[in-house]
Amino acid sequence: AGRPDADNASAPRARAVAALAPRRRAMACAGPLSAGGREMEEAPLLVSRDPETQGASDAGCRRPGLAVGAAPWVGFPGFGRGVRNVAPNPVAITDEEGSPEKVLVNDNGVEASRPRAAAAVRPRFACRGMPWQSQARRYYPWLLPLCALQLATMWAPILAVVHRQLVKPWSAATWERLLEAIPMPLAFACWVLALGGVVFNYVYHFLRLRGSDCAPELPSDCGGPLTHVVIVCSYREPTEVLMRTFASIADQRSLRRSPIAVFAAEERDPTWRASFKQVQQECTGRLEHVWSTEHSLAAGETAGKSANENWAAREVYRKLVDEQGMDPFEIMVTIVDADSILSTTYLAHVEASFWQQPDGRRLVFSGPLNVYRNFSEAGLLVQSMELARCHQDTFYNLFQVPHPFSNYSLTLGLAAEIDFWTPDVMPEDIHTANKVILNTFGSRVTMTIPSIICNDLVSSLPDRYLQAKRHQWGSVTEFAWMIALFSNTDTRFQTWWAAFVAECSRVGSLIGTLGCLTVLIGEVAFCVFVAWHRAAIPERGVVLLRMLALYCAWTWLWFWVAEITLWQTLLRQFPIQRPSLLQWCLLVLLTPSLHVANRIVFLIVPTMHALVHAVFVGELAYVC
Repeated sequence: AGRPDADNASAPRARAVAALAPRRRAMACAGPLSAGGREMEEAPLLVSRDPETQGASDAGCRRPGLAVGAAPWVGFPGFGRGVRNVAPNPVAITDEEGSPEKVLVNDNGVEASRPRAAAAVRPRFACRGMPWQSQARRYYPWLLPLCALQLATMWAPILAVVHRQLVKPWSAATWERLLEAIPMPLAFACWVLALGGVVFNYVYHFLRLRGSDCAPELPSDCGGPLTHVVIVCSYREPTEVLMRTFASIADQRSLRRSPIAVFAAEERDPTWRASFKQVQQECTGRLEHVWSTEHSLAAGETAGKSANENWAAREVYRKLVDEQGMDPFEIMVTIVDADSILSTTYLAHVEASFWQQPDGRRLVFSGPLNVYRNFSEAGLLVQSMELARCHQDTFYNLFQVPHPFSNYSLTLGLAAEIDFWTPDVMPEDIHTANKVILNTFGSRVTMTIPSIICNDLVSSLPDRYLQAKRHQWGSVTEFAWMIALFSNTDTRFQTWWAAFVAECSRVGSLIGTLGCLTVLIGEVAFCVFVAWHRAAIPERGVVLLRMLALYCAWTWLWFWVAEITLWQTLLRQFPIQRPSLLQWCLLVLLTPSLHVANRIVFLIVPTMHALVHAVFVGELAYVC
């Protein structure tokens, strides 16, 4: 599409623009600062004018070597893919001595100043409105009364019914009149639709997952190959575990370019250099590069995965974008745990999904959660818990907003826009997804892919409870962060509300757990009431109860049909330790009671534990 600024470009700039290969799905620009007919604002500057009054995230964006008030390089190569969303008149950057830096030409034909200093550069709007977790800690004491108010609101109907039955129970005639008000044809139609909905959900996921162990086909009009960078965060991990993880990265197939693997180590880990040396020897020649980064815990950071991968991603940005001038939106960063085994087609599915979307640059790509690698080592309670958790993420409800867990992918350009990873949070996966939602003005940003990454589960019951507490600590602190985001920033309410609703509707969130507790109490009260008055239940009530029981049995049946199919097909590509036949029989028979126990032991109790810890103790130390 013609651009007014391109017509007046100098000859060197025109030649540079003409030499650029056409981008896939480039959008026509109606004007110098327009996209889709809507005027776009000029990108604000990165450097804080008044660091004393800025938040922790703004202060963290300041780059040494630049005078305060200088304009950083805001023109990424290819940033916007044909949409000119950089400043129309970039200011040449000068260092503190006043010497100019060289000027580049980006894909939009606009001169963009690029710093010579080897430092991670990102748009100023990447940091704006994104508080650190430390800014949310003053809201921790508010959480307990807020949760009490929420529980009181949820429990009010249940308590009202129970109180009514205790004070003046309804007679059998009253129950009959109440049940007669329910049209049986309507109840039957709803029951059939519910049964059909279960089947439809599983059939959809069967078609989605089928053949995901085979290489996908890229669209015919896709652009050039993505540069895949896989960051493996490690702290005191056994060398054989790391070797297995990096070997699965090196075994990726159907890629047009070999991936880059990054060993993200911690300075306080004395074993990482020996492990990295073995990994480097094993993978050299099989990967494009094998890099290592060493993270030193800084003041204000929380020990854990988020701070480590934040440092590693910034180093990758420095190497590939600052030094080599690559387009950050054509670099796909995949975050994996140290015990991950990637399907041989995982990165190929990420790339195929990226090109299949109208615009995949600002999406988070996530595969099904799977922690079955050492499944046989755990007891029945932990096994049933992980079965339910992985099953829920693999065969998710189509009307729910999925969230990434542990392993996920996003472009390096998107990571730069959200100021990479927040180094003082524990739930780095959930927090990153929420930041992306805010960055895209409340969009649904998680794109599920069918390929699987297999991880280890925590087999010990006490250790699994600690892990559950850490997971729910993330839910508690993320709710406080949402409050800080609303009160401490100028984020528009519509954008904040979309992110808040996405967080509250997430399985395992603080509000979701309170709802789970309410449902559990309601279920118990209902079962007690039915057992107490079973002889006086009218015939229509008996029919409705039987329909409810059949629906529960139907969902139980399809749960195990789906699990057996998954274990006998896609999971055969992984070295999973399978349980004995006796363990399988016990799991199948005890699923209903184990499910109730798991909700209490690994969801409700850890959430309350984390909530009390946040209110009365403070921060939770990461158990490495």
